[in-house]
Amino acid sequence: MSSPILADRASWESALKNIWSQYRTWAVTAGAYKNSVTRWRNIILACSILGAIIGTLSQQLSLWNLVQGPQWLPSTLGIISGAALGLAAYFTREALSPDAETKAARARAAAEGFKSEAFLIAAVAPPYDVATTTDDLFARTSKVTAAVDNLARQTITTEQGLKGIPTEPLSAEAYIKARVDDQIAGFYVPRAREFEKKLANGKFLILGLGTIAVLLGLGSTKYASFAGWIAVIGTLTAAIAARHYAARYQFLIVTYQATAERLRRLKTEWQLARKTDPVAADKRLVVACEETISSENTGWMAEFTKKPD
Repeated sequence: MSSPILADRASWESALKNIWSQYRTWAVTAGAYKNSVTRWRNIILACSILGAIIGTLSQQLSLWNLVQGPQWLPSTLGIISGAALGLAAYFTREALSPDAETKAARARAAAEGFKSEAFLIAAVAPPYDVATTTDDLFARTSKVTAAVDNLARQTITTEQGLKGIPTEPLSAEAYIKARVDDQIAGFYVPRAREFEKKLANGKFLILGLGTIAVLLGLGSTKYASFAGWIAVIGTLTAAIAARHYAARYQFLIVTYQATAERLRRLKTEWQLARKTDPVAADKRLVVACEETISSENTGWMAEFTKKPD
């Protein structure tokens, strides 16, 4: 019977470096795609807000018919407003098409897929504990590669490709520290808190805008010009709400919290099961944790690639 292909140190290092470098490549690529989407979202939000404010100001100046002011100002502001709103609509259609966000999600899913396989190799966990051929070794990662074959990837250096790679085969304790604890304390918990703060700030801002709209409504009974600014408040509120919806903060908060709790439970189950059968418990731990993380990745992948309502 053939011995496992990762039985010797040289084969283990070679396989791990190959998969880890692919993980790092797609992680950098996903970051570039996401940064592009975020940047365009911010530009669109700014154009929408600017267009609404300047457009209303243009109308107000025209109605006031300021004799002492420059007569060209209202029309100039109207042109600027129209240009800003036109750019917002164009960027939404072209720069933020569903395909742009899908590319970012696919690149991130590939990065997480390679990372999961890399940790299975690092811990020499199933199925890599029995793989005897290169076909066995790369059967799972070939599926990940096939899913992003048509995406342009970033070029990274050798140092970038090996950043953070495990230098020794991971014991169960080392896997817990490098993967499980790091994923919980270094990603899921802080990101959930970050999104909770952003969601709370957004709600506070929308509440503040609503209060201003009410005050403007009351004031419009005496000053008719106030009515135009109520529409601006509505535009700002809608733009901010749309920005938060696009980021899926609530979905990610719930998902990250649930995944972190699931990993904590698996860690506890492993500590208890290890007292009776440590070898089997160690293998189950790695596989179960990677399956949990993969399930979370599959969930947000489906959420971020679905067609908007």
